[in-house]
Amino acid sequence: MKEKYANFKAGIHSRLLVALMDGTLKGLKTAVMLLKIMIPVYLIVVLIKYSPVMPWLQDIFSPVMKIFNLPSEAVVAVVSGFFTDEYGVVAALSGFDFTMAEITTVAMINLTMHSIPVESAIARKIGLPAGKFFAFRVCMAVLVGIMIGWMGGVLL
Repeated sequence: MKEKYANFKAGIHSRLLVALMDGTLKGLKTAVMLLKIMIPVYLIVVLIKYSPVMPWLQDIFSPVMKIFNLPSEAVVAVVSGFFTDEYGVVAALSGFDFTMAEITTVAMINLTMHSIPVESAIARKIGLPAGKFFAFRVCMAVLVGIMIGWMGGVLL
């Protein structure tokens, strides 16, 4: 009986060690993958923020951002989310000083409309009409952005 218990205990320890090593390795791989996305996006955002491009972007997109109750700087985060994923948005947001309500609005817009080029290509491959898919996501992002932008200005 003692021998079975010892074998059982040894088995648990070895499985725990394997699971711990496997989880650590997967966690490190995920961290590297996220850093490969976030660091370049953050650097690009900082370069845009301090370049002559930023005032130009602000002038052009200020009326659009006002629809969402956002400052004109938010265009950088919204556009980066359009082309990248949520992690790119987080990196872009960290380059600016937004309120909680503004961060929530940008996050909701980009959760509705992120990685559009990639996801439109996937939609086309599985048989969905890419144009309709794109239009639906953009329309929903605008509606969500307007609702959250104006609710956030009142609630947050």
